[in-house]
Amino acid sequence: MRHSFALAVAAGAFLASSAFAQSAQPTTAMPSAQAAAPAPASIAGLQFLYGSGEAAALSRQTYAALEAYALAQVAHRPADSVILAQGATLAAPAYAPCGDKPLAAVFDIDETVILNAGNILSRARGPGTPRDDTVWPVPGAVEALRALKAAGITVIYNTNRTTNMTDGVIANLLSVGLDAPVHGETLFLNGDDALRGNKDGRRATIAAKWCVVAMAGDQLGDFSEMFNHIDPVAERRRVTVSGSIGANWGRGWFTLPNTAYGTALEGALDEIFPAAGPAANDR
Repeated sequence: MRHSFALAVAAGAFLASSAFAQSAQPTTAMPSAQAAAPAPASIAGLQFLYGSGEAAALSRQTYAALEAYALAQVAHRPADSVILAQGATLAAPAYAPCGDKPLAAVFDIDETVILNAGNILSRARGPGTPRDDTVWPVPGAVEALRALKAAGITVIYNTNRTTNMTDGVIANLLSVGLDAPVHGETLFLNGDDALRGNKDGRRATIAAKWCVVAMAGDQLGDFSEMFNHIDPVAERRRVTVSGSIGANWGRGWFTLPNTAYGTALEGALDEIFPAAGPAANDR
């Protein structure tokens, strides 16, 4: 069983409440933005993600690698998308065929393309703090997405913000200098299908029309919902870096740092530091 754990001892990461972690991270159109804010045990995770040069460098590094990988696919068209085919498993992955579909890249939005700096700050300061909807671009994101567009790769967003937030989502992307996506064509949201917060159905819809050459997100669920059903924490880590699934990182799958909220902050000390030691591929 997973446990939310304030890593004040181990990593000092800030933990958002479970409601916040499941809410697809609020911005301008978030109806629950006035919910009670969690009291942070530490701001180390916020210092890292929103303030540090190290996090900014990691983000730029990720986007530079994504751009280079995606542009290489234009010259050497792949046979398969980077989206897992329906019926595939993490142990035996298979991928949606590309055929002659046009090229695309799929991105989560929150803490992947934009940073919800204002809202995170408001929540960290606690109850009574005025709502702040300021968003920042993730370092490297805008330049990379523009380069993909210029190369003929369509940018598609797959976010767990809900359909009633469509206008706010589009406004946030415009505010950092990106083009407005079209809901149902290049923007997919929680509520577009019966799976709600499970992105796999939306990914299948995208893969039916597009040859997806790259995906980016800040949670493992941005790549496959199957990651979200693995226990314990050490096993999830092992599966993530093992076999052909592990080979996807940097080769079609690109992850951004998020030390403020989400599944990366799960695990008690004995789960984070298992007696058996790290997964073999970590060594």
